[in-house]
Amino acid sequence: MNSTRRGNRFIFILISIMAFVGPFTISYLAKIFNFKITYVCSILIPQLIFIVIPVILYFIITRESIKETLMLKKLDIINILISIGIGLLIQPLLSVVNILSQIFFENQVSSTIFSIADLPLWLLLILVAVLPAINEEFVTRGILVSNYKNVNIYKTALISGLSFGMLHLNGNQFSYAFVMGIILCLLVKITGSIYSSMIIHFLINGLQMVLVKVAMILQEIFGQITDFDDLLQESIDSVGHETILSLLPGPLILTLFTLPVVYLLFKVAVRHNNKQYLFTKNDVSEIEQPKIKKPKIFDIYLILSIIIFVAYVVIYEILKLR
Repeated sequence: MNSTRRGNRFIFILISIMAFVGPFTISYLAKIFNFKITYVCSILIPQLIFIVIPVILYFIITRESIKETLMLKKLDIINILISIGIGLLIQPLLSVVNILSQIFFENQVSSTIFSIADLPLWLLLILVAVLPAINEEFVTRGILVSNYKNVNIYKTALISGLSFGMLHLNGNQFSYAFVMGIILCLLVKITGSIYSSMIIHFLINGLQMVLVKVAMILQEIFGQITDFDDLLQESIDSVGHETILSLLPGPLILTLFTLPVVYLLFKVAVRHNNKQYLFTKNDVSEIEQPKIKKPKIFDIYLILSIIIFVAYVVIYEILKLR
């Protein structure tokens, strides 16, 4: 039986594994199999071991329908186009949130991206776009959301975004992953298909990799800066609040134009999929199952997940005790 408690417990297990077991596991595997811990390993191992294996075990233990739980429903062309449109148009908003968060937290993604930038584009897309778009969506828009079937769509989206953000275990990524997670959850609930969020997730991560590759090509053509590690270190050393805020106007202006269009696309999606009832006071699940006790959202597992995440950020990012 689906329940918010089961969904929260699964997220708690994943966060606990990544926070407490993850770093030691990677080091242990490197020692046993005698390989160097590269940035590729640091991306690939968590995706395969700390997400894929728990997801497989979840279905073995619960015996739930994979198709229904993960909402593997085929999208029609209208929903595909809506997903692509939203995926492209929310990027300025995510950029604004990302920039603002860097006032308080270091951008850890940049160091990883530039460190793997020399890899072939196809491999970059697999590591940074394809795997996260599948694995992370299965967890936070599949398993978690399916356990929130009897919960209001806005509350479900909030918890989905919160969980998605916390799984990244750093303040900077949490900020825009939280916003992105809310948007993706709303669209999945409207379309009834996880493929809609996968498309957007792939677009957002994939475009970052394409832009990095384009930047590298331009640098080679103009022959100015070829060492991305040096470039990154210089930018980290010299960055300040004023420098960060100077990056804000462009994405902010774009956001003012793109957000209304995103809203209209959501309206089209709601009408196209006949999901108006999701946004009424009493949705279908509440009407059809009036005797079901109102599910508790903030249970011990969600609270513990939040505590672990906050402690992790404080210890490793604010106090820098790593």
